[in-house]
Amino acid sequence: MKKLIVQIAAELHIPDDWQLVEHPGGMQVLKVGDKFVDFDITPLATTSSDPDATWTDEDHELTSRILDAVTDLDADMTIELQH
Repeated sequence: MKKLIVQIAAELHIPDDWQLVEHPGGMQVLKVGDKFVDFDITPLATTSSDPDATWTDEDHELTSRILDAVTDLDADMTIELQH
């Protein structure tokens, strides 16, 4: 068995009314209107080698196999004010 480490960093420019809050479930999430938003990993797959291939998570069996292999996942969010 091997270990794959995937590091994903994303930067979003968000409106001033979006905010980071503590969800009652004990995790930090983004609050957008009346919705709580968390970031997760969703594997996308294709069978095409075409450079413009369509990537989807529609293969539910494969997606489940990949997600079942995840042993640790952490999303760290901060908001930086821009001047």
